[in-house]
Amino acid sequence: MTSRLFILFLFALLGCQQPAPPPSPVQDTVWAVDLVSTLPGQQENYIASIKSNWANARRIAKARSSVRSYRAFAAAKDSTRGWDVMLMTEYADSTAWSNREPIFEAIFASEEFVFVEPGSPPAEMRTFFVSDVAMKHFVNE
Repeated sequence: MTSRLFILFLFALLGCQQPAPPPSPVQDTVWAVDLVSTLPGQQENYIASIKSNWANARRIAKARSSVRSYRAFAAAKDSTRGWDVMLMTEYADSTAWSNREPIFEAIFASEEFVFVEPGSPPAEMRTFFVSDVAMKHFVNE
C-alpha cells in the first residue's frame, strides 16, 4: 500500500476528515451600489417592486453567471441620511459590470422574466440619491 493510500486508510479508520483546502483568493468582483430616496409614502410600494422585479432580474443574471450576488437594504424610518433604500449587485467581473445594460435588456426581453406591476412606475416612487457607484471587492470575510 502506498503511503497516500495508507494515510487515507488511517483517516477513514479513525473517522477523520481530510484537511480543508486553503481559502480561495479574492476574486475581482465589482459591486454596483445605488442609494435610493423613496418619495413620501412610497417606501413599501418600492420595496415590493424591488422584491418582485429587481431581485428577479438579478436571480436570472446570477443563474447566467453575470451576477454573483445581490442585496437590498432599507434604512430605519427615522434615518436622516437622505436615502432609505440601498441596492447592491455584485458582478462576476468588470466585464459583466460594463455589459450590465445589455445583460439586463436580454433578461427583460426573455420569457424567463415576468414583470410584476408595482402599481406605480418605480420612477414615480423614488429618486436616486447616489446611483451606479462601482466598487471593486478586495477583502473576503
